[in-house]
Amino acid sequence: MGYRLGTKVKCTKPELLISGSTFYNEWEDFLFEVKDGVTEYCCQKNYLNDALAELSRNNPEVTFSGCTWIDDDFENARDFTFILKNGIYDYIDMAPHYQILFPVIEDDEYNSLKDRFVRQLEIYLKRIDVIRKDAEEEVVFDFLNDKEGQDGFVSYYTITWENDIHRFTATKRYTSQVIVDYQRKSPYKKEETKIEENHTYDNQDDMYDNLPF
Repeated sequence: MGYRLGTKVKCTKPELLISGSTFYNEWEDFLFEVKDGVTEYCCQKNYLNDALAELSRNNPEVTFSGCTWIDDDFENARDFTFILKNGIYDYIDMAPHYQILFPVIEDDEYNSLKDRFVRQLEIYLKRIDVIRKDAEEEVVFDFLNDKEGQDGFVSYYTITWENDIHRFTATKRYTSQVIVDYQRKSPYKKEETKIEENHTYDNQDDMYDNLPF
């Protein structure tokens, strides 16, 4: 069974990667996005990264930088930040590559809110998940998620983002998996509750009006 590997990369000679370049034309089928000078690819196995190393060897004066991850690993995906020069990768940092899994819903309002929720998630994930380096400069993920305790209990956390109409709930598992649940509330039910409450209050007033004193 194969795997897919994602890579974001930029370099000190951007014309090597931009549209119209030889590398761009050869790997265009695996191009995912170009944003702020960073090109993102998704390719079966390590072929794309091998091709980048070859491009680097052919241009030893150029410095490439970016990050790479295994796209199929939803539970423990990690971003490996690299510097690539003269065909040699130097991995300088590591961080979770959060895999945020949304339900597929054909609704314009829901889909317009997904990106906003991701931004909220990123704020919480950075605060809750502790990434540190030990004395030997090794990266350690000091996460509470899914560590088995007494009697086989494991724990994990949820993040909720909601208003009167929408409720998004994200459950964070393991190193990188984030599963999102979505519910649309009914604003009419809330209005009916208010009406019923007011109606009860009005009846109480009527009851007192009928007393003989």
